[in-house]
Amino acid sequence: MRSPLFVRLYGRGRFRSLLSTCLLLILVGICPLANASSDEIAFDVSGSFRVRYESLNNPIFPTSSAAREQSNQRLSTRFIVNSTVSYQNLAATIEIRDSRVFLDENDPTLTANQVNTLEPTQFFITYKPERASGLYEVSAIKVGRMELDYGSRRLLAKTAYRNATNSYDGIVVEARFADWQVHGVYVLPVSRFPTDSESLDGNERAFDKSFSERKFFGVYAASKDNNVKLQSYWLKEDDSEALATKNRDLYTLSVDYTQPFNNGLITNIEVVGQTGTSYQTASANDTDEKDVRAYMLFGYVGKQITDNTFLRAEVDYISGDNDTIDDTISDFDTLYGVRRFDFGPTDVYQAMPRRNLKAVGLRSVSKPAKAHNIMLGYKAMWYQKAPQDVDSFIGHQVEARWRYQVRPELRLVLGGAYLKKGEGFARGDYSDNSAFLFTGALYTF
Repeated sequence: MRSPLFVRLYGRGRFRSLLSTCLLLILVGICPLANASSDEIAFDVSGSFRVRYESLNNPIFPTSSAAREQSNQRLSTRFIVNSTVSYQNLAATIEIRDSRVFLDENDPTLTANQVNTLEPTQFFITYKPERASGLYEVSAIKVGRMELDYGSRRLLAKTAYRNATNSYDGIVVEARFADWQVHGVYVLPVSRFPTDSESLDGNERAFDKSFSERKFFGVYAASKDNNVKLQSYWLKEDDSEALATKNRDLYTLSVDYTQPFNNGLITNIEVVGQTGTSYQTASANDTDEKDVRAYMLFGYVGKQITDNTFLRAEVDYISGDNDTIDDTISDFDTLYGVRRFDFGPTDVYQAMPRRNLKAVGLRSVSKPAKAHNIMLGYKAMWYQKAPQDVDSFIGHQVEARWRYQVRPELRLVLGGAYLKKGEGFARGDYSDNSAFLFTGALYTF
């Protein structure tokens, strides 16, 4: 008799390993509950279903008609069910996600970032020690597969707009040191499967997997008032038969500072430095190790200009590279961060990556009524280092997004973006300006 499809797709050994991990975590979590009375056990189930339609005319990045079509439409669905069982200072959490796309034909931009079918994205145990007084206190220890979301979300984040999320296998220790919240992280980033175009286009499934050859560890710390945030991370990876990598060995340090003033102004600045070594590509033939020297700067000055509108001026300055032959890489690596809130919608529109970019802009968020939330944004963008014989100006981008909370459990959204291309992007077969529209609904329970 043939094995079930999901076992064949994933591999019997990998499936047994994942199943064993799930069972072990569940058993560890529920064993203490066997002798507990029903009124001592807390059981919570929540979830959501999201459907979104996206339409793009003219890709924003220079490309050819042989590589992709001029327009693209995509219908995305995302279903999440999360369950937590708690008893005293112990809790077990399991989350299942189903992310699929439709209407998307022969699109080279479709990846496992959008399709992740029927996947256990989280299964972890949380232990909360008894509270202790003093300089240092451990508030929680989490072990298993989980999402992580820290600080500005530019280096380590779970996704909101993107259809599939980031998960990690490992351990997280949450603690208080003096008046600081400190989180220690040692995890193996999870790779989403499948990755081939045919399987993704067919919404086929295969279990995701982490690899011991890729490790991510470090510390996140936030001050009591949350105005100072520090992130210190190491990413170490090595090639193996199952994992092709750039052999990144990167250290990244972020300092994020927010200062509110008495006149209502709020300023924020985040400075990130990155150093280490890496190959230029993940190709097996690329064995030339290069030094990495990269950085990122973001800042804004904002103010509540009306009772329901906050306006801010923004600046981004992110190191880039236009020379793949020299012995240094200066392209900034955003690690496991997200970019939708800085550079526009991802998925079909794709938005600018957080590297090799200079940008200035304005962004406003208005709440004219309790049920309505309106965001307007503008950015002028340049290459930090333009490709050879290419102009540095990328273009002017405007975007808008309106959310309408119809009921507590139902939210509608409508938005779009328009890129008036500068000479740096007005090349290739689709040199005209890019227009993008999306709409969707989110139901939570």
